[in-house]
Amino acid sequence: MKKKTKRGYYKQTNAKSTTYKGNKLRSGLEKTMYKLLEENNIPFSYECRKFVIIKGEYFDRDSFEKQMNGKGDFINRGRKKVLDAKYTPDFTNPEREVLKWVIETKGRAMPDFSRTLKLFKNKMIQEKVDMVLFVPRTKRDCEDVIKELIKRGFNKK
Repeated sequence: MKKKTKRGYYKQTNAKSTTYKGNKLRSGLEKTMYKLLEENNIPFSYECRKFVIIKGEYFDRDSFEKQMNGKGDFINRGRKKVLDAKYTPDFTNPEREVLKWVIETKGRAMPDFSRTLKLFKNKMIQEKVDMVLFVPRTKRDCEDVIKELIKRGFNKK
């Protein structure tokens, strides 16, 4: 029987968690990006910034449904606060600084990631945040990200 993820999807990625310098990383691609940022003296934060991409509100109507994982009884689960939808990018410039760049490493994306990324981009437009977004999918893409960050002057000289 196929194993499902926490969100109820069938596993679609071979990403393996790993630890590097005391940080628990979610994939080998994240580890590659982490090392490249360090080797090139580019200051960064790992999974430190969280963005609310959809503000939660009180849902004042009835809503008959099972739990999101498909379990439980089909009952009224409405008339309560809907939580914020949040997004945490993998890497950003240091969190004490104004946001200038975001790196989201993605080997294979889960089905809902493209929607999350669109909502994040929309939030950055609405809030007029002048930043650069990178979504590398391979080691070579990660190397290209580093070249671009250096070209833009984000490395310590």
